[in-house]
Amino acid sequence: MSKLALYACIVAAAACTKNDSRLDGVSGTGAQPSQPGLAMPRGGSSGGGDVESRLARVERRLDKVIGLLEQNLPPDGPDRTTTYSVPVSASDPIEGPADAKVTIIEAFEFLCPYCYMINPTIQKILEAYPKDVRIVSKYLLIHGEQAALAGQVGCAAAKQGKYPQVKAALWNGLFKMEGQRPAVQSENLNMDALKKLAVDAGADAAKLEADLEGCKSWIRDSAQTLQPVGVNSTPSFFVNGRFIQSMDFGQFDALIKQELARADKAIADGTPQGDYYQREIVAKGEKRSKGRFED
Repeated sequence: MSKLALYACIVAAAACTKNDSRLDGVSGTGAQPSQPGLAMPRGGSSGGGDVESRLARVERRLDKVIGLLEQNLPPDGPDRTTTYSVPVSASDPIEGPADAKVTIIEAFEFLCPYCYMINPTIQKILEAYPKDVRIVSKYLLIHGEQAALAGQVGCAAAKQGKYPQVKAALWNGLFKMEGQRPAVQSENLNMDALKKLAVDAGADAAKLEADLEGCKSWIRDSAQTLQPVGVNSTPSFFVNGRFIQSMDFGQFDALIKQELARADKAIADGTPQGDYYQREIVAKGEKRSKGRFED
């Protein structure tokens, strides 16, 4: 609901019933905490005034209510019809060609079971579009320090060109299927075990060790990039800036085809293929998602 719609509802109702909640302390000029929270004074008696002054008091209270709601409600999430600007950092692990026509930003975490379950779909996309699609990994920490350790190892492996191999090894070492559900292999939730998985997959142990500390900044930077565009859960994806959450290859495939057509037109009109994502998506896309109560 937009702020304007919420305001209209309050004005139409003229008064709201007060309930015990974190909103109890919200009051406006001339109101006492013991009075109904958003009740509009009647007539011209004490606390009244003309219509404009009473509506101004309601709007001030409404702004406070909205502030509390925005602090305590989860973000509404990106709009699926909007193209968002999600920049690619030099520290982001990338799979696929640098000049791909379609860039898929993957917001994930190595302890997210749904990220584990969708990884085969990601690999299928790379196999289906080896020249046209690249996957850019950004890390969204959900499960705390143990997940951060796995993210550091994956990032450090990327710095030596071993990300695809180590990524696969981490998935295989951190989860296994029990029936229809993935179960965490808790014996590998420590740095020594994670480094061993990476080295066994082909990473250089000394270089891996040297790069681990610096990879903490990749995790921080990923969160700072994803927050303005409304990402608050994993796995989340942006296909050339268009948001999607799905486990279905067909839905990704349809969106990729749409974006390939757009890219082909821009390239035919003179945009260099290697510059397409930066020029047409990052430079022109929306920098932030709207809040729940924005018009």
